[in-house]
Amino acid sequence: MIDSFGTPRYIEKNPDNGEANSVTYKNIDGFDIVKIIDSNTNKLHPYPAKIYVEGSLYFTVPKSMVGPLKAASPTIMIDELNQLVTGKCSSLTIAAATVQFVIDAVNGKAPPTEEEYDRRITRIINDNVLDPQISWWEDNLKEMPQERKAFDREKMIEKDGHTDVASSRRMCMTIIEDAQDIIRALPKDGEASLPTWWTNKLATTAAYINSARDYLVYSDSGPEVNVEDIEEVIEDIMDEMQEVTEVLDDDMLPPSYIMMQNAS
Repeated sequence: MIDSFGTPRYIEKNPDNGEANSVTYKNIDGFDIVKIIDSNTNKLHPYPAKIYVEGSLYFTVPKSMVGPLKAASPTIMIDELNQLVTGKCSSLTIAAATVQFVIDAVNGKAPPTEEEYDRRITRIINDNVLDPQISWWEDNLKEMPQERKAFDREKMIEKDGHTDVASSRRMCMTIIEDAQDIIRALPKDGEASLPTWWTNKLATTAAYINSARDYLVYSDSGPEVNVEDIEEVIEDIMDEMQEVTEVLDDDMLPPSYIMMQNAS
C-alpha cells in the first residue's frame, strides 16, 4: 500500500509498544477512505477469510434498505449518521465489489440479498471476473490482472470438486492463532466467570474441530483418505456453525445480537 499510495494520512499506534493498530488513507484508488486494520476479525461467506481492509465511499442509503443490506452480508457497514458505506474485506477488490453491491441495490439494479452478494464475490474469487464492472474503482494495485493470486486469502476452501490442502492448512494455522489469542486474553484468575454464550460458543467450536481431527487422524482410509470426503466434512462443519445462532437460547447469544433482535 505504501509503495503504491505513499504515506498514510493517519497512523494509529499502541501507546504501550508503538506497534501500528491501523493506517488510514483518503482519496485513493477511487475510495474516499481506505483503512488497513491489524485485526483478527473473520468472515464466513462466501468463503471464510480474515478481514483487515476497509474501503469506504460517502453516499446515502435509504433507511428502508439498511436492514436488508446488512442482512445480505456482515461485511457491509452503513454509517447512517455520516452517510458512509464501508466494505470490510481482505482485499481492495472485494471491498470495491461490496460497496458497488450497495450502490446497485440502492439504485434498484440488484436485489439486496445474500445470494446476489455471494454471486458477485464468488465470481471474482473463482473466475477473476468483475460482474458487474466497477467504474469508480481504479485498481491501482492491479489485483484483478493477477488471476487468482490476489484472492487466495479470500478463499480458504476451494469449490472446484476437491479440498485445497494448502488452504486447509492455512485455516488450521488461523485457528491456532485465534486459540493462542484467547489463551492470552483469558483472566489470570482460574476461578473467574465468563459469559454463558461465550463458553458455549467455545465448547461448540471445540466439538467441531475435534470431529474434523478425528476424521483425518483416525479414519480407516489413513493417509489415502478421499479429499472429496474431507471437503464434505469441512463444509458440513461450516454449515452447522452458520446455523448455531438459530437454535441457541438467549443466554448463549452475544448481548449485541440480543439487542438487535429486540430492536427488530
